[in-house]
Amino acid sequence: MKKVLSRAAPAKPGALEVPTLDASVTTLPNGLEVIVREDHAHPLVSVQVWIKAGSMHEEQHTGAGIAHCVEHMLFKGTEKRDPAQISQGIQALGGYVNAYTSFNRTVYWIDGLAEHAKGYLDILADMIRHSKFDADELMREKEVIRREMAMDNDDPGSAIQHLMQATAFRQHPLRHPIIGHREVFDQISRADVYGFVQRHYVPNNAFIVIAGDVETSAILETVRSHFGDWQRRAFDPVQLPSEPPQHGSRAAAKNFATELTRIALGWQIPGENHADKPALDVLAFLLGSGRSSRLYQELREKRSLAHYIWAGAWCAPEVGLFNIEAECNPADADKLKKGMIEVVAAMQKTGPGRAELEKAVRATLSSQLRTLSSVKGQAGSLGNGWLLTGSLDYQRQFLKAISALTPDVIRDAARRYLKPEAMSTVVVGEDVETAPKTKATADSARPEVQRFKLKNGLILLVGENPRLPLVSVRTNFLAGVLAETDLSAGVTQISAQMLLKGTKKRAAAEIASELENRGGSLMCSADAHRYMIGADVMRGDETDALDLVADLILNPTLPQAQLAEVKKRQIAHILEEKEDPLTVAMRKARREIFAGQPFHRTALGTEESVTALKLADCRAMLHASFATGNGVISVFGDVKAAEVKKQVEKAFAKLPRGNRQIALGREYHASARPAAWTEHLDKEQAVIVVGFRTVGLEDRDVHALNLIDEACSDMGSRLFNRIREELGLAYYVGAQNFAAMGAGAFYFYVGTDPKKVKLAEKELMAQINDLAANGLHTDEIDRARVTWRSSWLRAQQGNGSMADVCAWNEINGLGWDHFQKLPGIMTDISSKEIQRVAAKYFGEKKAFIVRVLPK
Repeated sequence: MKKVLSRAAPAKPGALEVPTLDASVTTLPNGLEVIVREDHAHPLVSVQVWIKAGSMHEEQHTGAGIAHCVEHMLFKGTEKRDPAQISQGIQALGGYVNAYTSFNRTVYWIDGLAEHAKGYLDILADMIRHSKFDADELMREKEVIRREMAMDNDDPGSAIQHLMQATAFRQHPLRHPIIGHREVFDQISRADVYGFVQRHYVPNNAFIVIAGDVETSAILETVRSHFGDWQRRAFDPVQLPSEPPQHGSRAAAKNFATELTRIALGWQIPGENHADKPALDVLAFLLGSGRSSRLYQELREKRSLAHYIWAGAWCAPEVGLFNIEAECNPADADKLKKGMIEVVAAMQKTGPGRAELEKAVRATLSSQLRTLSSVKGQAGSLGNGWLLTGSLDYQRQFLKAISALTPDVIRDAARRYLKPEAMSTVVVGEDVETAPKTKATADSARPEVQRFKLKNGLILLVGENPRLPLVSVRTNFLAGVLAETDLSAGVTQISAQMLLKGTKKRAAAEIASELENRGGSLMCSADAHRYMIGADVMRGDETDALDLVADLILNPTLPQAQLAEVKKRQIAHILEEKEDPLTVAMRKARREIFAGQPFHRTALGTEESVTALKLADCRAMLHASFATGNGVISVFGDVKAAEVKKQVEKAFAKLPRGNRQIALGREYHASARPAAWTEHLDKEQAVIVVGFRTVGLEDRDVHALNLIDEACSDMGSRLFNRIREELGLAYYVGAQNFAAMGAGAFYFYVGTDPKKVKLAEKELMAQINDLAANGLHTDEIDRARVTWRSSWLRAQQGNGSMADVCAWNEINGLGWDHFQKLPGIMTDISSKEIQRVAAKYFGEKKAFIVRVLPK
């Protein structure tokens, strides 16, 4: 047995470094490697099993999606557990289980309570080693995957990704979608699927990563007890075909039922371990990561051609792809493509400035630090580095590599790889194929929170958390749906985006780059209830972050010239929602349930209301909202409360005094009656939503509804096991509790084959009626409580999430410490209370039913 520790040299005084993970790797006699990272900050653990096989390793079945199919089948029963016992067993232990398949890996993970790490390993070992691959289960699961393929076909983002892969690669398996091609998938048998497992699911082709509140020697003994007798087998790595270099341009187009056009440019690049990969990653960052990136500034902000645009460099070990992707209105497609090429050419001509390189280094460091905030992030980072490089210190080594880059190296990489004659261009949109080609408890290590009422009446919350050198700033001001009318719907979100267009002290480009240059990020958005302006920075930059956030709030210029472009993008978001069947069904149910109430509207507004908005509407909403009595500021992270108070007092001294815009305790009365509606979309899938009018977030009943949500949304739920597993009527099924200020709704939903709509709706309603009559079973309540607690704990792992949740509870009248009281509230909810709540709100006669069917 060999054990290696990952340690780093001491950091220079004052330097911001990625802390050492102090992880260890132990190799069992059968070749299985076990990586353990002890983190005792929270009583949580992430247990992950990594199989070094993905869609690239399907050999003669390449393009069939066998690796993805195997991932599904490992949840379909073992020699001692049926599917329900797997999901319910994990849920009973407070765990959240999932898996994913990529090109070069399949990862199974459970996140949950550290006290149950042994139980998680027991279940994962059983799944990995003893799954039955029952022929009948496989037949049912293949039908589920076919529906997943149909969903994939309905998504324009997936369509352009798959089209780019097929265009840029001619021989390598990267040209095939991970999920596979339907025609090839239909041909695979149980023997093909099981054969893949026999070849690749061996201990000498796998490793385990465990991060969290564990003791290394004890958890290793548990791993040995479950995986130690897993027999090593002969294993021959798959010989992948070499991808020939691309010496000519390629183009492809795909017609898609959408009102927007998507364009992507792609170039082949070397594999993950190539010496040029750091330069290519930084090049992608500079071109298309964040508001200050070149593509964003030039094509979204200056020329107003793109609704979104980004760049990225992703790789398999042997070969990869440099990709630039954008979305626009169809009329702008040709101009946008030309502009993308011009921005790349400018980078090739002069390269970046040194300040841009410093921004990339800071941003990478900041991103890596945030990865370490959660045990899941730690385990995933360790696993990714081990798979790609065999090093536990991959993050630090990568940072060292990018820190050594020079502008000339970046420029030369752009010239070497982003050649016009080796570029692939793909377009997805309506009629593009015929168009021209050129177109507070013991459970948690929460920070100590202090509440201050500042001299001007503004509430400040400060959470001191010195664990990592990171700081999150959040400001919340009430606005949104409750402050809007049918005529002004969407104005909160529009005005939030207008804040980024300039202040009396800063131009839009300065706003975009100021924090990004230091590895930080700025957020400026709105939802149905509020404005949310904030920043995530590293220790030492919080004063500048507060100054920037205050400047946006106090001194916006709201340039008239930018309003049309902001409105155009919001309308694009509204149009995007109309492409997703589940969203369409949810929105229709919402309009009917909340008819006569403010929440029949969404935060986005409508095409009509957004089109009619004027700059005066934005100014009026901002003026009414940005007042001392209508907001809360929270600062969480590596700070001192007394210092933060002084900084906030200074930054927000000129914030106008004022009262709450939205009254506490206000009730809203709906006018609509339960009924059923049918809508049609040009999609392959069908969706059913059954909604019910409930209560607002201030009502105690909302907590019982949240437990019902937990119990009905998990893979162990009665809905999942009955409708999806036993009857095979759906690809997905679940529930969602929506609790707003003064109003609420509860939705049950199912995605199904159009031929099975009636049966799926009948069974869904039968389950709802049973819930209304009998409530939840004791075991369902127990599992729901444990999974809720696990979710509650996981929400505390980052400064940003804690800053936001405390500010939100304070501003909506529940008090900042409401979050800490929740475990006691949830424990007190009895089965009788859940039955009462279910009977009060659910039942066929109270249902608002929406069906979205193919045309």
